[in-house]
Amino acid sequence: MNHAPWTSPSWQQAVRGRSRLLILTAILLSVLFGVLVFYPYAERLSATPRRVQALFARADIAAGSILTGELLELRIVPEDALPPGRIERIESVVGRAALYPMVAGEAVLPHKLLGGVGGPIAQRCPSAGWCVSVPGQWFAAPAPALAEGDRVDIAAYLPDTPPEQAGLIALEVRVVQAPADATDSIILSMKEREALALLYAWANEFKLLLLLRPAGG
Repeated sequence: MNHAPWTSPSWQQAVRGRSRLLILTAILLSVLFGVLVFYPYAERLSATPRRVQALFARADIAAGSILTGELLELRIVPEDALPPGRIERIESVVGRAALYPMVAGEAVLPHKLLGGVGGPIAQRCPSAGWCVSVPGQWFAAPAPALAEGDRVDIAAYLPDTPPEQAGLIALEVRVVQAPADATDSIILSMKEREALALLYAWANEFKLLLLLRPAGG
């Protein structure tokens, strides 16, 4: 019986096979190294908040002031540090009036600017309420030092009646414009029934008392 002759693999074939294995191993190690190096960087990159351009007050701005370029500046800040509605161009607000006072470094937002229908007071009144100008002389005691945005309650009572018969006729009323002194009028934002209750109390010679709510209360 004839058998095929047995031959050992040539050294050239062995070298070629080993070279392919080494090349494949090198490629796999390169890919693994790239993943290990890039993954932490990608994590840091994804964790970095997106930075955007936004408009800020360069100096303190009083309510009613007309905005000029000297009062404004653009900054690059993290997007998640800003409320919605950021303004990105100075020229888009130059010439408009500030509805509210702003301090240097405060973001300038559309709702802080005059630009809709009505005057500054009308634009600061909530859509569900009324703005009422109340003379300071209506109150039995001078109003406490008030600031725009404060919340107050109004109590009413008839003279010569026990204190326990006094009642609150308006609750959590917002100060839209604070008085310059005790005799000036206070502009308050209140519901219709509260405005009518206030008018009724004054017309019937009730004593009125303004109660300032604590901040956050």
